[in-house]
Amino acid sequence: MAAEGYRELATYLAQAHPAPSTPDEPAAVAVAYVRFALEHPALFRAMVAEPCGPTSEERVAATAAISEYVRTIVGATFPDADADALSTTMWALVHGLAFLYLDGKLGSSTPEIVAAQAASAVHALFNAAPAMSGTAAAFQPGA
Repeated sequence: MAAEGYRELATYLAQAHPAPSTPDEPAAVAVAYVRFALEHPALFRAMVAEPCGPTSEERVAATAAISEYVRTIVGATFPDADADALSTTMWALVHGLAFLYLDGKLGSSTPEIVAAQAASAVHALFNAAPAMSGTAAAFQPGA
């Protein structure tokens, strides 16, 4: 069931925007991720309830496809960024938002409110990077 859910999610994300390349477009994909979780809560929870171990090749392939999609859109949108780190950050952000909504920690009274909040969170992430460039340079792990 989890692998099928990941395939459905991948289709849902691609329908939101097949090849994002501007900061607004990945935000639309982030909104789609959160909406998928809210529209399919039982499936979404089942998808993430178990670790994605090597015993389920189908599940590993399905999650790898989503991971690659996120990495690709981040790389196209921010070609000078570390695509692996930024895609992990973006996925973690929208995944966390999805669970905050599902668990009632954030108000999800209308789809429009959810979309605005999710898009704002992604934009805040993308806008923070340039603003923090001097701070980030000063804070290098292991330096």
